[in-house]
Amino acid sequence: MPSAVFPSRSAILLLAALSAALGPVARSGRAEDSAAAQARRIFANSRDAIVKVTGVATLRLTAADRPGMSIPEREQKVRSDATVIDKTGLVVLSLSAIDPARLLDGRETNTPAGPMKMEASATVKELEIILADGTEIPATMVFKDADADLAFVRPKADAPEVKGVTFAPVDLTSSSRAAAADPTVSVTRLDDVFNNEPALTMGQVSAVIERPRACFLTTNMVRSCPTFALDGTLLGIGAVRITKAQGQALVIVPASEIGKLVAQVPAANAGKPDEAK
Repeated sequence: MPSAVFPSRSAILLLAALSAALGPVARSGRAEDSAAAQARRIFANSRDAIVKVTGVATLRLTAADRPGMSIPEREQKVRSDATVIDKTGLVVLSLSAIDPARLLDGRETNTPAGPMKMEASATVKELEIILADGTEIPATMVFKDADADLAFVRPKADAPEVKGVTFAPVDLTSSSRAAAADPTVSVTRLDDVFNNEPALTMGQVSAVIERPRACFLTTNMVRSCPTFALDGTLLGIGAVRITKAQGQALVIVPASEIGKLVAQVPAANAGKPDEAK
């Protein structure tokens, strides 16, 4: 009977060293594959919830400290991503993305005659929701919250373009309680130059803010678009935190806070809503 052959002690030590060196790499690769796979699932489940909203804003400016000074009104086209949040086609987006007055009101600007404080207001009209396939649906702003920088826009019920459309909303009730350093996935939609294709970015939570108004900060925030925890629960929607004294910053408004605002939005079957002013 042939005698058993055992590896030498040096061979065993070499194999152990290779295992120790390659083990973390293999484990890291599997972890990265898992995170990427989870991100792709989130992307596949939510990509159709990202749409575009377009419109025309009439901007009015006055000089707060110079009574009688006249500044002509001007119109400008506005365009933003938006996120579908219910099956009637209600979408939420950053208010300041379609209302240019939000970022101008109360600001001080330099003019040839010296610094001038501006008062700004705007009327947004001719709103349309543009779906992933290019369908343009006439819409109305039905509610807004200036402090949260959120606007809610719904398709006009009598619009022929909305007939037969099936909307794919994100789930506001599946909200996440993320902590700093948790991985995140944001889903957005690219511009015309890229055929409005959906896209994702991965990041992590950098801060959880409780006061004066709850919000998250992440490394992959996208205005008007959803950010998810890696388990697929919704963290919130990107908006702008605005203060007259300190300027503005991008934040994630928590899904739970958005849910409270949705409760104030007129129901789709409650008759024709007045457009939010």
